[in-house]
Amino acid sequence: MNVATIFGFLVGIGILCTAAYTSTASVRVFVDLPGLAIVVGGTVAATFICYPLREVMRVFRVFMTALAAEELPIADSIGVLVDLSKEAGSRGEASLELTLKTIDNEFLRGGLQMLLDGYSKEELKEILDIRIQQYHDQELSAAGVYRTMAALSPAFGIIGTLIGLIAMMQAMGENISRLGPGMATALTTTLYGALFANMFFTPIAVKVEKRIEERTILMCVIRDGLLFIKDKTPAAIVRDKLMGYLPPRKWASVKVERGR
Repeated sequence: MNVATIFGFLVGIGILCTAAYTSTASVRVFVDLPGLAIVVGGTVAATFICYPLREVMRVFRVFMTALAAEELPIADSIGVLVDLSKEAGSRGEASLELTLKTIDNEFLRGGLQMLLDGYSKEELKEILDIRIQQYHDQELSAAGVYRTMAALSPAFGIIGTLIGLIAMMQAMGENISRLGPGMATALTTTLYGALFANMFFTPIAVKVEKRIEERTILMCVIRDGLLFIKDKTPAAIVRDKLMGYLPPRKWASVKVERGR
């Protein structure tokens, strides 16, 4: 679980609720169900117009991606690849068949299977590059749904405000005392639109995009490691080259568990 994301949401909501409570005698002035319906309903409807149904439904899975752990185990994957390189160097590539069943990472398992099936280096690189690119493009498209929602929600907040202002102007001739409360109600929709965009949609989009970049780097590490194994590169060189994907402060975290 990503503690920073949960903490950020809770702190942000807490600060906003405290500010609302201390700035007015009645917090109920910030609650306007018709305005909330305009912002949420309009944003969702416009998003369905912009994207196919399957893309919009993926936003829930994308949201769970943002709540995942802080960092991907790139250092651990480097250690696994170095171990595989040692084993292939001492016993041959065929010895990796038994190791294949113990690998949880689907991308690594698929690439290792192609290596054992005798794919050439060029074929292996081409296939893995295509898979990496496809993953990056498809997941980034899903994150783009949140970007779109972040752009749409303030606009529907303004639309809700305009609707409220029109209704307020029509009622002004009957009772001028309704001007202030009517204006407050109209402005709550702008508040909702800005709040959803800057407190939810945009942060989630940024978080997901960062996670996609991290996973793309991990896949690149696995691709390069498999190509090094195919070239029968010594394990020490494999380790030093793959550590280039990590910042220097994390180099010490690369551990080789099996001493083969």
